[in-house]
Amino acid sequence: MANLKNSVISRILNQLEYGDFCREDFDLTLPDGSLVLAEVKFRALPKYSFVIDEHHTGNKFALAIAFQESETKKVIRTIESPGDYRNSENHTHQDIGSAVDRISDWVRNIREDLVHSRDVLRTTIDDLSAEFQESIDEKIENPEEYFGEDEQSDLINKLNELQERVEKLEKELELDPKDTAKIESAIEKSKADIKLYPKGVWYKTVGTKLMKLLRQILKTKEGREIAADVAKRLLS
Repeated sequence: MANLKNSVISRILNQLEYGDFCREDFDLTLPDGSLVLAEVKFRALPKYSFVIDEHHTGNKFALAIAFQESETKKVIRTIESPGDYRNSENHTHQDIGSAVDRISDWVRNIREDLVHSRDVLRTTIDDLSAEFQESIDEKIENPEEYFGEDEQSDLINKLNELQERVEKLEKELELDPKDTAKIESAIEKSKADIKLYPKGVWYKTVGTKLMKLLRQILKTKEGREIAADVAKRLLS
């Protein structure tokens, strides 16, 4: 038999009917004879969980010996992932009602976390970009200097070759002309920036931008290989 009364369980289920989700999106576990009173997990991503338990606070020494009422206090606690601002948060409550009321906040936090997960991925530098930037530090001598005329000419030739390669890919892979136009625009800007930026800055900003565009538009193994090849050729 579950620790919680039927009326409390009913309140928990009702709290799960919030926003874009419904109670069928969640798994509810009601342990028997445990300090854990209820555990809810989001079925689509079980890392999102909500636990209600009974928690003893107070003197740690007393806790280690025995749960002495004079030294400790039992409170209702919720363990929420995600929390209001952290991936995992604990909240204490005076009664079971306020603990159950936190469920709707937790469900809202799940939706917010899912909505913004794409933005977080965009701000994460992947292994290829990180490796490329490290290679610049190792291979480019005098990164604070500007390109000489011969160096500018060599880089422009490499960018022209890349542009031709993109034009061929547009026909072979039937790419959206709008996507190839983004790459070509980035290439043209890269040519103009050769005269403006120091070597280190140019390589890091231009190379990373081009690789990112190629991976976004060519969403295949071939696209990643081309992005890696671009990095290699720019540094050769």
